[in-house]
Amino acid sequence: MACTRRTVVAGIGATASVASSWPRLARAQAAARPVRLMLPWLPLGTYSSMFAAKKLGYWEKLGPDVTIDRGFGSTTVCVPVDQKQYDFGMLDMAVLAACIGRGLDLVAIGGLWPRSPIGIFSSADSGITHPKDLEGKEIGFVAGGGEFQLWPAFVKATGIDARKIKIINFDQATLMKAVADRSVKIVGNYLGSIAPTMWANDMRINSIFYEDYGVRMFSICFAARRSTVANDAELCRKFMTGAMQGLKYVYLNPEKAIDLHIESLKEFQDGNPRTRKTLVYGQAVATSLGLVESFKTGGLGYMDPKLVEETRTSVETYMNIKGIPPAKQLYTNDFVGSVKLTDAEWSAVQECNKKELPI
Repeated sequence: MACTRRTVVAGIGATASVASSWPRLARAQAAARPVRLMLPWLPLGTYSSMFAAKKLGYWEKLGPDVTIDRGFGSTTVCVPVDQKQYDFGMLDMAVLAACIGRGLDLVAIGGLWPRSPIGIFSSADSGITHPKDLEGKEIGFVAGGGEFQLWPAFVKATGIDARKIKIINFDQATLMKAVADRSVKIVGNYLGSIAPTMWANDMRINSIFYEDYGVRMFSICFAARRSTVANDAELCRKFMTGAMQGLKYVYLNPEKAIDLHIESLKEFQDGNPRTRKTLVYGQAVATSLGLVESFKTGGLGYMDPKLVEETRTSVETYMNIKGIPPAKQLYTNDFVGSVKLTDAEWSAVQECNKKELPI
C-alpha cells in the first residue's frame, strides 16, 4: 500500500465522514457538560489530537463540552488542576510525580507520549554532540517547563559540571523567536516544541536526549484530581475516550488533522507555508512518541506500569524529592484501552511516520 499523507489506511475516509456528523448528532442530545483542559505548552502540532477530538465532536458526542487552553510549561499545570480551575491537565509525568510528592492531590488518568522527547537541542554548526560539550556554553530554558525542572536529573546522571554552564531563562514566545532568528544556539526543551520551528526554518539540529543518559521517564500524561476520579469516574472515562479517538484520527489522517488544527486556531491561519510545515513536524514528532508496544497492545493511552515505576524512581533519585507515593498510586489505566489500532493500521502509521521526520 502506498503511504501518503492524505490517507494512511484505506477506508479511513468513511470513518472521517461518520465522525464529521457527530457534532450535529450531539446537538440533539441534552446540554453538554462544560469541561476545561489545560495543555502543557502552546497549541502546537504536537497537540493536534486534542483539536481533532474537539473539531470532530468526539467529546461532544459522549457528553463533555471541552474548552482547550494553552499552558505555560508542565510545572504550571499542576496547581490549576489541583485547585479546580481546570478539570484536566496535560503535563510531564515526572513533573506530576514531583507535584504529588509536594502534596498536590493529583493522579494520571491516561498517557499521550510514553517516550520522553526532553533534551538539549542545538544548531548543527554548534558542535554540541555530547553532554560534556555543554560546559562553557549558554543554554536557553523556559523556567516553568518540565525540561528545566528535570535539568538537575540530567546533570546528575551525566556528571557534567553545571557551574560551567550558564542558564538563560526565557518566556515561551521569546525563546521561540530567539531560536527562529538564531540568536540562541542551544536550548533545553521538548523535541516537538522546539525542533519543528528549527526544521521549518531549514536548520539542522543536534539532539542530546535525557533518556539516552539514564533519565527514563514517561512523558506527557493527562492528570485529574483524585476527587474527580473517585466521584466522577464516568466523566474521566468519557474525556479519555474522546481524547484517544482524536489521537487515533491523527495517527490515521495526519494531513486532515493538520487542516482541523489550523481551522481551530486563528493564529495559524496566516497562509504562511512555514506555519503549516511547523505544525506538520510537531504532529509527526508526537506520533513517533506514541508508537510503542504498550500503546499497541494495551490501547492508546495505556501507561506501562514498569515505565511509571522508572519515572518515579528517576524523580526520587535525580531530583531528590521525597514523599512520592508508590508508583501504583500515581496513575490509573481504568479509563483507557478501548481505542486501538489494528495491526495493519499500526504498521502503516509506523511506516509513514518514518518518512515524516527529518531525523
